[in-house]
Amino acid sequence: MEDLKIVGWTNFEDDFPTKVLNNENFQKILNLIKIEIYEKDYIFSGEEHQYGLTGVPVFSDGTCFRASMRAWGSLMASCFTGPNGEEISYMNFYMSLGEDSRMPEYNEITVKPAVLEEEGIGATLYEDKQVLQEAFAMGMEFMTTDKVLKNIYNKIKESE
Repeated sequence: MEDLKIVGWTNFEDDFPTKVLNNENFQKILNLIKIEIYEKDYIFSGEEHQYGLTGVPVFSDGTCFRASMRAWGSLMASCFTGPNGEEISYMNFYMSLGEDSRMPEYNEITVKPAVLEEEGIGATLYEDKQVLQEAFAMGMEFMTTDKVLKNIYNKIKESE
């Protein structure tokens, strides 16, 4: 984990498995991504994270970081402040930005996708879990454009 680096950026559908996040690596992974965002001056929404050509960071171990749109928005919000220095929330980055995005350029990634026994589900927020719980409690079909949440929903439905 110590020598883990971001080696490129890809799209959400690429073959790189989602890194399993746990208490040991979660903050280190977020800090690694934040440093890259600061150094490269990136700014883009959760929607662009999931639907853009280069919204997903790939690590030197052949894994990548996928997040719900809210979780990506929260990550971006932690990197920036409002125009008057005020704190901002994930909602400022959730679906779209009120300004032009700055995303990573496409570059060939030379690292091969890792082969994992267990793949992560992607980073989520409490609000994501709440929306999923409400859909199940109401017996509603879960309609969303969020790829992480739709995947979680489908896995739960399959296990019923």
